Parts: sequence; structure tokens; C-alpha cells
Amino acid sequence: MKRESMTPAEVADALYKLIPRRMTVEALSEYGIGGTEEQEEAMTREILSFTLYWVHAAINAHIPRKYREVLFQRVLELIHADWATTFQLASVKWEDYLVEMEERRARYSPVGDYEGGEIAASEEISDLLESEGLIQPEDRPKLLVLLPDLVPLDQYQELLSQCV
Repeated sequence: MKRESMTPAEVADALYKLIPRRMTVEALSEYGIGGTEEQEEAMTREILSFTLYWVHAAINAHIPRKYREVLFQRVLELIHADWATTFQLASVKWEDYLVEMEERRARYSPVGDYEGGEIAASEEISDLLESEGLIQPEDRPKLLVLLPDLVPLDQYQELLSQCV
């Protein structure tokens, strides 16, 4: 039995539900990654930017051009609505975050847009997090296990294949 198609708004809502929320010390420790409460905000922003890079890439790969920007903007609107609560990022101005997100997308694109790019982009965020002192060198392999759990590319693709 074939699934019913979803509207772009429904797909955006479903994508939003897949996006990781606040990165806590407890969540990281489940993967053996050390961290402090002071690092939670920066880690949350970096993981969110990484996730949004892949959401944007998946949208561009699976959605007709006329729906792409509307769908991605809807995902951003949903995040913005929960910025202070669910993501606990009230100390960061939304507009500043959008600039940061675009900078990260520009960083991940050269490596992530090619075959095998998932691993290369994961290495890129590992470099970034290590250089910012958010993870230790010994945590890199653990992060490479965590990232596919946080950013389920196959679920994005499956979901986007249902869009009108």
C-alpha cells in the first residue's frame, strides 16, 4: 500500500521532530564524551548547524525547486519558536545564529556534497569541535558514532520522498 503524500508544511513539521534539541552533558556522556554545562550551549548550536546543513542538503536533493525554500524556512520558524525553551539558547540572538549557521553550511558544503560526504562532514565538525575545545581528541571516534544517531540522513530522505 502506497503512503499518502505529505504537504511541504507537514514534511517540515516532521523534519523538525527529527532535529536534536539541547545537547546536555548527560546526553554526551551516554556516548562517553565528556563535557561541562558551560559547553552545552555551544555544543547545541554546533550540532544544530550541522543538522541543518544536512536537512538543507536533503531538501535540495529530494524536493522540487519551488518548495525548497518554503520548506526550509518552515523548519527554521519551528526552531525559532522553541529557541529559548526547547533549545535553551535565549542568550544567543536568532539573527546572529542564522549568520553562524550559514558560515557552518559553507564550511561543510565542500566536503559534504560529494559521495562519502557524510564521513567527511563528520570529520569536519569533529575538527571544529576539537579546535573550539568542546571535545577532546580522544572523543573524536565517539562523536563519529553519535552524529549518525543525531542526524539520521536515511530518515530525512524517506520523509522527503513523501512530499508532494
